[in-house]
Amino acid sequence: MYIKCWGTRGSLPVPVSHDKFMSVLEDIVVQGSKIGVTSAFELLAAIKDGRLHNPVVFGGNTTCTEIHHDGQSVYVDMGSGFRDAGTVAMQQGTKEFHVFMTHMHWDHIMGMPFFIPVHIPGYKIHIYHVHRNAPEFIKINFNGVNFPLTWTQLGSTVEFHQIKLYEATQVGPMTVKPFVLDHPGGSFGFRIDGGTKSFAIGVDGEFKRLTPDELGKDLQYYQNLDGLLFDAQYEMSELASRFDWGHCSPNIGVDLALREGIRNVLFTHHDPWSSEEKLRRMYANAKKYMQSQLDSYRNVWEKIQPEGPKLRLAYDGLKVEL
Repeated sequence: MYIKCWGTRGSLPVPVSHDKFMSVLEDIVVQGSKIGVTSAFELLAAIKDGRLHNPVVFGGNTTCTEIHHDGQSVYVDMGSGFRDAGTVAMQQGTKEFHVFMTHMHWDHIMGMPFFIPVHIPGYKIHIYHVHRNAPEFIKINFNGVNFPLTWTQLGSTVEFHQIKLYEATQVGPMTVKPFVLDHPGGSFGFRIDGGTKSFAIGVDGEFKRLTPDELGKDLQYYQNLDGLLFDAQYEMSELASRFDWGHCSPNIGVDLALREGIRNVLFTHHDPWSSEEKLRRMYANAKKYMQSQLDSYRNVWEKIQPEGPKLRLAYDGLKVEL
């Protein structure tokens, strides 16, 4: 099983402006000079081999995640990253797509009009949703005003499937089960099991319920996980002023992973205001926090992986093999 992140920003896409590019470039040059880099080609090599910041920038596009196992892919959410996902899948010969929706907020559906397969006869898109009114809100994209085409003008076949909370949906070799996240208007995570591997989507979620008792029926979806995509939009110091906004912080994901033995955690849904410098600071702080807490969970991690959960800061294009 592998995970491909096609979009990792929350709320809004973030373009790389001239000023931002120059700021990032200046930072890379300064970092390169500190390790003795003297040419542009050496600088490129230092980025690629990890001696300097890699990736240079993060998202980019709003959220879209691909989970692939044994020749089959499922996608979670149709943010602006869904466009690139569709283009690559078409090049690989895919003609049928399976998409699970966490919720209907704009940043999670805005990529569908630009998803090329939806416009071509012979292609089929299955959209799975827990929200009863999801078809209505997705079709709003295609009213002839927000986008030039209407729903009836789409070339592909689009089928909506309303699924029930906690019940399994089978897509090829993968089983997908929805569970509850803490988010205004209701949001749903998904646990995907395929073969011996398991992965869960934890965006958009504030994780106001964290203890086993608070999580209740949802606890089982975090247990025995190979990986978790975790909503890490804010620093801990920002959470109090953003209560009930529906997003979380890396350290809370660390607490959950340590307690439940989650082997890999991908931090995502980056705030559109967060610079690369801020994201790297959040990531560094999360790793330090994990190390400071690991001894308290030695009984959990001795048999799993003694170094504790592997933490990653997701970026557009990241591919993780589980």
